[in-house]
Amino acid sequence: MKIDNVCFKPNEVDTKILLISMIGVLVAVKEKKMSIEEAEKFIFSPYFIQKVKESCDEEQLIDILERGCELEDIESLLPDRLEYNIQILIDKTLNLLGLLEKKEDDFWI
Repeated sequence: MKIDNVCFKPNEVDTKILLISMIGVLVAVKEKKMSIEEAEKFIFSPYFIQKVKESCDEEQLIDILERGCELEDIESLLPDRLEYNIQILIDKTLNLLGLLEKKEDDFWI
């Protein structure tokens, strides 16, 4: 399914869903279950970052997304540092997720 229009509503549940998706993609890339190219098409693309920037001013989130766009460069220039850099992004994403309010009483979907 191709999404041509992104309507990203900046609320905490949407942010959590995005962060959880980012963690999943990063772990999949780290475990070689997803290519970096596929991750870029799924979530780490300049187009997606621009859509997030239009509706969200969370600098840490945008920074993680932008660094995710650099993984292909790291893979080609510093392949021995790729796993380390992916782990840093996972840790940053988990830390940001931990800062959000718990939503245990809400159904997300």
